[in-house]
Amino acid sequence: MRPTMDALLAAAAEQQVSVRWLNMPEGWRGAYHLPSRTVYLCTCMSECDAVPTLMHELAHVAREDDGHQARPVEARIDRLVACRLIAPPEYRAAEALVGPHIGALAVELDVPRWVVAAYRETLRRHKIVA
Repeated sequence: MRPTMDALLAAAAEQQVSVRWLNMPEGWRGAYHLPSRTVYLCTCMSECDAVPTLMHELAHVAREDDGHQARPVEARIDRLVACRLIAPPEYRAAEALVGPHIGALAVELDVPRWVVAAYRETLRRHKIVA
């Protein structure tokens, strides 16, 4: 089952992590600041965008990262989030319905485009046929 924003906020609170919404620089969705144990989320996001972003930032919490990490780390976390949000049968059904276009798949799966891209990268890395 896909986590809800309420469930993720409760998980953050259980870990004694604050979640704050603020205007962020262009292109930023979220960030984690280890010393203050605070996740920052961009106010411009819909819940569809905010849920996977908070999942991503909570992965940084679990790793005890502080701020942006090297691209391979960020990509790995994106793939982990994507695999929690998209199940293989769901992806197959969406692709059969709308084809391979990443934007159409994102709409059909109700996730941001970056989640579909990360999921596809997981399929490619593991040579999985969806």
